[in-house]
Amino acid sequence: MSKIRTRGSNIEKSPDAPTNKRLFLRLPHEHEWRKFSPAGIREVIVKKLSTSPTLIGKIKPVNSGLALSPYSTEARKKILNAGNGLFLTGAKLEAATNWVTVLIPTALAVIRKELGKVEVINIMLADEVGRVCSIWPAHSKLYGGNKAEAPHRTWIAFFPKAPRGSFKVFDESGVARPFKKQQPLGFCKRCNVHYSIEHCSRPPSCGNCGSTNHTKDLCMVATKGRNCGGPHRSDSRRSFARPTCSCTLIKEQLKPYRLAGEREFQALPRAKFAEESAAKADNINNNVISS
Repeated sequence: MSKIRTRGSNIEKSPDAPTNKRLFLRLPHEHEWRKFSPAGIREVIVKKLSTSPTLIGKIKPVNSGLALSPYSTEARKKILNAGNGLFLTGAKLEAATNWVTVLIPTALAVIRKELGKVEVINIMLADEVGRVCSIWPAHSKLYGGNKAEAPHRTWIAFFPKAPRGSFKVFDESGVARPFKKQQPLGFCKRCNVHYSIEHCSRPPSCGNCGSTNHTKDLCMVATKGRNCGGPHRSDSRRSFARPTCSCTLIKEQLKPYRLAGEREFQALPRAKFAEESAAKADNINNNVISS
């Protein structure tokens, strides 16, 4: 059997970690209360629990039912103590569980034993985790899109107390680590690259002319694309030249894009000039006829 690592890990929960003070109203999927609005839910809860409506703050729907946000700790205790009033309604009031979430990657999907192949289920995984780190998870489930024919699966386990040290299940899985939600990719508008604008080395510049001396609101220069030189911004849909092209375009390549942009920009002035010319011609003809 492989040795279990005993070094410290970031799985341990910090003492300053925020606690979830919400209350959850667990409802079946076909419960009639799921169709109510937050105001209707508040009215029903106040009636069933015989409490004041001032104790309940925000009410938000979740997958398991509804999440209630009490105004204070005392209000939370009063609502929990009156939770028996929901008896025979099909609903259940529970406090939020501050579980520690651990991700267990690349765990075996099938184990070969003396009796043959056995598929790994959540009960087997919980027993293996308890054997390795002496703490049994309160709940475990598959995480992500796991294919049925894949030899490995990714699990996520919820612990009432943080396990100490990193561990592996079935001696062949990946090292368990704290689960953190993936942050969305940032987009830097200064250089059109997918990373946070906080890490951009370019100084803030005007979105119109590119100057670092003023902002776009104070810019008095006519709009001109950086890539093709047309009368529009480089990130506009009218721009035919992509701002993230890997090669440097020469003037001959940019000429058709520039001409196309100028035609669109000059279409309106030409139409106005034609109308004014027609009006002047009509006035001249009227003066000649009247004379």
